[in-house]
Amino acid sequence: MPEFPFFRDLVLAIGAALLGGVAAKRLGQPPLLGYLVGGILIGPHTPGPVSEIHHVSALAEIGVVLLMFEIGVEFPVARLRRVRAVAIGGGLLALLLIGAMAMAIGRALGFPLVQQVFFGAAMSLASTMVALKMLLDRGEMDTPHGEIAVGITLVEDICLITMLVLLPAWAGAGEDVWHQLLLALGKALALFSGAYFVGRLFLPALFAAVARLRSRELFVLMVILVVIGTTVGLAGLGLSPALGAYLAGAVVSRSHYSRQVLAELVPNRDLFASLFFVSVGMLVNPILLWRHPWTLLVVVGVITLLRPLVLASVVRAFGYPGSTAIMTGLVLAQIGELSFVLAKLGVDRRFITEDLYGLVLGGALISILINPLLLRHGAAWLLGRLGRGATEPALPEGPAVEASGLANHIVICGCGRVGSEIVAQLKAQGIPYVVIELNPIRVDELRLQGEPCLFGDASNPHILKAAGVERAKLLAITHYDATAAEVTIKEALQIRPALEVIARAHNPIELERLRSAGASEVVIPEFEAGMEFLRWTLEHLGASAAQAETLIQRRRAEFRPD
Repeated sequence: MPEFPFFRDLVLAIGAALLGGVAAKRLGQPPLLGYLVGGILIGPHTPGPVSEIHHVSALAEIGVVLLMFEIGVEFPVARLRRVRAVAIGGGLLALLLIGAMAMAIGRALGFPLVQQVFFGAAMSLASTMVALKMLLDRGEMDTPHGEIAVGITLVEDICLITMLVLLPAWAGAGEDVWHQLLLALGKALALFSGAYFVGRLFLPALFAAVARLRSRELFVLMVILVVIGTTVGLAGLGLSPALGAYLAGAVVSRSHYSRQVLAELVPNRDLFASLFFVSVGMLVNPILLWRHPWTLLVVVGVITLLRPLVLASVVRAFGYPGSTAIMTGLVLAQIGELSFVLAKLGVDRRFITEDLYGLVLGGALISILINPLLLRHGAAWLLGRLGRGATEPALPEGPAVEASGLANHIVICGCGRVGSEIVAQLKAQGIPYVVIELNPIRVDELRLQGEPCLFGDASNPHILKAAGVERAKLLAITHYDATAAEVTIKEALQIRPALEVIARAHNPIELERLRSAGASEVVIPEFEAGMEFLRWTLEHLGASAAQAETLIQRRRAEFRPD
């Protein structure tokens, strides 16, 4: 059976992805890291069983195509609009600064000019997948730094498309550089425009016709045909498959069927994307990394030190508090799939060497490994020493908050979904309160509603004093940022040691941290939701309200022992 080696390697790759992903989850790391390590262990550069990676790489290419297609479909313009200034302006500025600094470092390391450019470009692109996963795990998608980080990664996604068009044209242009760049850019714009109008005319009608047949199998085939067909068609015209896939996604995003397309695509995307990372792991050569330890150390330093420093400085320059800038920089202190796509293009076209490709992959793998540790342990240290030292921006224009006459009031840190409910009920009961909010857009909304609010970082003692925390009855920290909440609790209790504090956590580890910091009560919304489900279930099964309450209180005592 001549096809047997293909299926053998496929089984090994899927098994490595599964075992590596399980091990990574057990260790509290992103599954992506497990895929990479699994690929290293079975690859040709270790005593692994796979000596030929072309079989897996062929399927991995499908993962790249599906990933870029999904980016095209899911580009959330509404979310980007909320932080458009810092996401677009700051994201582009940071990308250029990081790229230029990395190029200078590459030159110092002796890289030729073309390799300097590809190295700088690869270092400037964070991993959208890793950033989103960490924000979701920490419950920080709706925080200011979460929205900014998502916005910047989306801008970087778009910049990757531009790089995939311009860098190969520039690297292979010879002396007529500008002519080749303009030709490549013009071709890309013409194809984008043509495909957009053709897609607007035909794709909605095609999706509608297939959807009316009410056959999931046919709809899936239609999705795959659009993805692969557009990719192959544009690749035949000279553009990269990744660019073709993104364009296909951008066209489909205009369709009413885009949500269903994603629903059918994502499970298949996850399978092929995991194979992509396994195949990347197979390409990582531990011996190469061992032979170039100092160069590898420099690459890791660029990713985990230079990147967050530049990003934090840019976010701070756009007027955001020091804590938001620091957290944004730390979330994006890694590179991943976008850099892999660009570096793979460079090595396939022989613009960069296998050694540089291996060092970029090794640096990316190490950055993904230490990024969660930086957030978990480095954020509190940096916020405590640097976040409060930065001068807070001026409050937005609006009626001044007069907290000097308040006493026994409630100070509410964060006015999202939870904070808004507290504000509404306190207002209905006539209980005085002051809101501290870090999102300037939300502050403007509260000011228009006549709510007493301050714009600033609640971990800053000046902001807490402005809210009258030394005379307050209760401090309610409603946001999900446990690190910032920990600093806020300590600062508030230094001002008023007898203050009662209620805070919000995402898991038992954060609960213990906040209680150790001095919180009187810590709420885990997911746990409380489970208790309400349990209450309804017990009463539906015939238990009395008192019996249900007794069981719930016992469970709370077990979950949060004193």
